[in-house]
Amino acid sequence: MTMKIKYAVIDIETTGLNRFTDDITFIGVKCLGTKEGEKFSKDYIFEWENEEHHEMFKKLCSKLRKDKTQLIYQNGKFDTLFIEIKTGIKLPIHHDTMLMGTAYDLAALHGLKPMAKTYLGVDDWDIAKKDKTSTDAKKVIPYLKLDLRYTWGLFKFFKKRLDETQYRLYSKLLIKAYNMYRVVERTGIYFDQEAYWDVKVELTNREAEALRNLNSKYKINWNSPQQKQKILFTEEGENLPVLKTTAKGAPSADASVMKKLANKGYELPRLILAYNEVNTLNKMFMNRWDDDSSYDGRIHPNFKLTNVVSGRTSCSDPNLQQVPRNKQVRSLFTAPKGRLFFEADYSQLELRIAAHYANDQTMLKIYNEGGDIHTMTASLMTGGRTPTKDERNKAKAVNFGFLYGMSANKFVEYAYDSYGQTFSKAEAEHYRDAFFLKYSRLLPWHEEQERLCETLGGVSTLFGRFRKLPKIYSDKRWEHLEAARRAVNTPVQGTGSDILLSAAIEVSETLKPYGLKVVGTVHDSILGEFNAEDEDWIVPEIKRIMANPKLLDEFNIHLNVPLEADVGIGAWGSK
Repeated sequence: MTMKIKYAVIDIETTGLNRFTDDITFIGVKCLGTKEGEKFSKDYIFEWENEEHHEMFKKLCSKLRKDKTQLIYQNGKFDTLFIEIKTGIKLPIHHDTMLMGTAYDLAALHGLKPMAKTYLGVDDWDIAKKDKTSTDAKKVIPYLKLDLRYTWGLFKFFKKRLDETQYRLYSKLLIKAYNMYRVVERTGIYFDQEAYWDVKVELTNREAEALRNLNSKYKINWNSPQQKQKILFTEEGENLPVLKTTAKGAPSADASVMKKLANKGYELPRLILAYNEVNTLNKMFMNRWDDDSSYDGRIHPNFKLTNVVSGRTSCSDPNLQQVPRNKQVRSLFTAPKGRLFFEADYSQLELRIAAHYANDQTMLKIYNEGGDIHTMTASLMTGGRTPTKDERNKAKAVNFGFLYGMSANKFVEYAYDSYGQTFSKAEAEHYRDAFFLKYSRLLPWHEEQERLCETLGGVSTLFGRFRKLPKIYSDKRWEHLEAARRAVNTPVQGTGSDILLSAAIEVSETLKPYGLKVVGTVHDSILGEFNAEDEDWIVPEIKRIMANPKLLDEFNIHLNVPLEADVGIGAWGSK
């Protein structure tokens, strides 16, 4: 290969999605460059069952490094981690069309095939999963070559069409965050396997006892909504009052209904709640974490930047963002001996960003003077008296519930379901009026966002992510109102997510040379570990970075409120 390779598109086929237990079947590389002054393009396909191809692939990788080739992928985090685990070769991610598509249209689908069909006008070339995961070269290689061709086509499409704001979002934030998460996923989060078995035995016994308690009342399948409905709400069962119905008109037995009935003194809903809590813990988390951590004593979740239309990140396999605030369960995530686990959590991030957007002088004054908005709101509820801790907690529901304009009726249910706080409808209406009287710029800001959305067809975050909201033009009132609400919460939540990404990137890059490892992000928090002897200096450094991530300056973002973070040390959930 005498030509200099400028670009290379890399894609792999595998027997499955688990890089530890599944295998690579084919690696495809489309090389593009110049040869004797002419443009050159050539596909290389490595059949991984053929050991001679292993050495050939290594030689090609050496040339790519020597030529300083720009490597392009579609979902490169998956490909490069698989290649690293199976071959020991660590390839960089210079460009990723999935991220380019996210910057181009946040609300669109970002898979290779839907983007190729939409932007390149090609027909679907997918093949059956059993063929795709096989070693049948006649079926897989033509499919793999089309993957390479259309990834290159999408790269050229986006390179030409991304405007200055979109390309800055892609190159300054998304690709950096993606590479950061690549390291996070490779590292994994340390899991206390010894403590796990003690907790698992206890929760298994609790589930069995909870099920026995239910079966002593009625012998049914307690995981069946239909059977529960029949027992709870008919005369042949408990004949309990119907508080809510499903979309099909049947009595609802969801968690919020069970909570309300349990609080009214009904025993069976209380028993159902006790069973559901531990059953969910076991089914969604405890029953899989042993396998998840069996490869190296760490759990390796998958973090995604491209599949949440608000611009937030998501997590899967397992989803750390869904792990309940159960200290016993969360504390299984920790750090190995000689290291300390930390959770760096932004303080009231959404409220601070909303204060900036709305330019509400009361909120800005509270934050700029180091005050606490939950305490201020609680004082509205107590007539100015210094609130108790419980009253402050109740004020959290008020702040987060009404921030985006929730109605009083909706708030009563929200406060109960999300915070366990009980408000009458009259109280909700009173506190809603008092909230918007105190923070008087919020409702006008909501109206401004709605008008802005009507003008532009969507809204942007401070980082330039634009979310299309076509339902803002709907003749159906509920669809219009839904888009109007999203015009308010998307800029706040999306900006908050991007601030967290900016901080996580910088914490990782700046403190990695000193042994710090970021192992995940959850909502407004960075999770990680560092050497125990560094605690005294590294905790203030994490706080400093999170208070003013450098990327905010690069995006010319100057908030009217300070950012603050709390850093808890010890197993997750123990702070």
